[in-house]
Amino acid sequence: MKTAKSLLLILTVLCFTSQGFSQSNKINNYSKLPPKFIMGAVIGYNYVLGSANGEVTSFSMSNIENSSEMVFDPNNYGMQQGGGLTVYGKRSLNKKRNLYFTGELGYNLFYNTYYKGTHRTKWNILDLGAGMEFRNRSTPRNVVFFGMQLQYSLIFGGWQSNITFPDNSISNVYVKVKPASRLGLSISTGMEFRASKKSNIVIGLRGTWANMFPKSNSTTSYGYETSLNDSKNSNGIELSGRKEIIYMQLFTGLNFSIK
Repeated sequence: MKTAKSLLLILTVLCFTSQGFSQSNKINNYSKLPPKFIMGAVIGYNYVLGSANGEVTSFSMSNIENSSEMVFDPNNYGMQQGGGLTVYGKRSLNKKRNLYFTGELGYNLFYNTYYKGTHRTKWNILDLGAGMEFRNRSTPRNVVFFGMQLQYSLIFGGWQSNITFPDNSISNVYVKVKPASRLGLSISTGMEFRASKKSNIVIGLRGTWANMFPKSNSTTSYGYETSLNDSKNSNGIELSGRKEIIYMQLFTGLNFSIK
């Protein structure tokens, strides 16, 4: 939680900094319109919140009563932190060019390890997003932006940990989490600082809820492959609770004006 609080503090500083720029600088070059098209890329540090965040040792897979089927039901997904890469494009929608349509393609990796790698998780999220962004040019050289996107995510990964079988024997096994498609939402804010006539340095903060819906559970006949199982009750399978994949991302990168 200390990391999350630090990210929120950075966001607050960004907002107050942008206000300071707008008050301390006399803008004398507003006649030039912002770009019609923008393309860019950012890299980010991710920190997971809520029920997806936890230790690798929370792994759990058990047999369904009176059945050979197994179900994956950990306390959490063993996610904590990771990194991401996003490429994006933006197109202005109005004459003032302060409202943009946005499209993004991103990849995020979450890796967690415990006790010299004996226990570890690796999660991958590929996402495709589309939404809107409002941009306010506080000075001729700086822009503050606020955006929201609907997002499609493909979530998959793997888990290696100790597992207890029905006969109470213990073994270290690798379990593959099959790809699952989910819809979600992301909200972002930040600032751009002009680096050259056609390029800007970007810094910002994004919050993403990757698996808003649909949520589902399923069993497996194989001990080494499972589904995401993020619903509390689905397909007649009742688990300990819903799993929400929510993370904050502090990002930086460059973008370029096309026209």
